[in-house]
Amino acid sequence: MYMLDTDTVSFFMKDNPKSVRKNVEKHSSKELCISAITCAELMFGLRRNYSKQLDLWLHEALGNFKIIDFDDNSAAIYGDIRSALEKSGELLDNMDMLIASSALASGAVLVSHNIKHFSRIKGLKLEDWV
Repeated sequence: MYMLDTDTVSFFMKDNPKSVRKNVEKHSSKELCISAITCAELMFGLRRNYSKQLDLWLHEALGNFKIIDFDDNSAAIYGDIRSALEKSGELLDNMDMLIASSALASGAVLVSHNIKHFSRIKGLKLEDWV
């Protein structure tokens, strides 16, 4: 399963770069998901910069992906990630750590253009479709 990070969903919605849409279209909808955290970030972006066109694009994009809930397993993994990163002095944004913990909990490959950023998280499988 592939979990798309917020930046990847944004690239998909904008159809730029085209490689993201091509990669999404290579996979069945059963293979693609987003975290509920990514959904929340996208909804915040919509509310902050509302336009009817953006609303339509976002709801079309969300229809393509299963939304994975943030559960107690994800929460435990988040605790492990945050603790390890704090100890190493390489803390990430909380939302990114939450998304990464969702990917780890669901066994998904996280698809993001922020590979260097997310590579600090031990055991997280990553791909960049840009």
